[in-house]
Amino acid sequence: MKPKLIIFDWDGTLADTTSPITATFQASFKECGLPVPAADDIRPLIGYNLPTIIRHLSPDLGEHRREELAETYAAHYLNPNNRNMRLFDDALPCLHDLKAQGYWLAVATGKGRTGLDQAIAQTGTADFWLATTCASEQPSKPAPDMVFKLCDELGLMPSETIVVGDTTHDLEMAAHAKAPAVAVTTGAHTEAQLRRAPHLAILGGLSELPAFLETLD
Repeated sequence: MKPKLIIFDWDGTLADTTSPITATFQASFKECGLPVPAADDIRPLIGYNLPTIIRHLSPDLGEHRREELAETYAAHYLNPNNRNMRLFDDALPCLHDLKAQGYWLAVATGKGRTGLDQAIAQTGTADFWLATTCASEQPSKPAPDMVFKLCDELGLMPSETIVVGDTTHDLEMAAHAKAPAVAVTTGAHTEAQLRRAPHLAILGGLSELPAFLETLD
C-alpha cells in the first residue's frame, strides 16, 4: 500500500552530516580533556539523542562531566558560523518530486529542537514539512514515540506511513511503531548493518525513493 506520510530522518538521510558530527564529538571530548573516541565508535551511535551517545562513549563519566560534554558539543554544533551541514545533492529534488506527487512529509530526528530548527532554516526546507519532532521532545530512537507523535498530529495510523532513515535505529523505531521503513546507505550505518533490521528496501540514496514508492500497491 502506498503511504500517505513519509517520515524522514535528518542526519545521514537528508543531510550529509555523518563526518561533521563525528568530528564535533571528537573535538568536544578533546576540549573537555577526555580521551578522544575513535570515529568507528561514534558512527554506530549517530541517530540516538545526545545524552545517549555520550553515555555510550563515556559510561564511567560522572553526570556533571557528561553535562559539560553535552554543552561543549552543542556550542560547537549550533555555532552560527558552523557551515559543515549540507543537504545531499538529491535531497531537494526528491522532496520536490514527493510533494508534487501528493505525499505528506515529516521529520523525526535524533537532533534537539534547536538543532533541527536551525537545520531547517539553513536549508530552506520549512515549506516541505507538515510536522516535525525530535529527541528533545520524545524518547530517543529506537523507541516508537516519534512516529506515534507525528501520526497523532496528522490523524494517521503508523501503517499509513513510511520511515526513511540511514541507521538501524530508524528502522527499529519504525518496526516498534508497526510502520514500514526504507533504508538509505548514505549515512552512519553500513548496508550490512542495515540488513539486520526490518526494512522494505535498501536504497543507494534519496534519488531512488520516488521510483521505489511507485512500485508499492
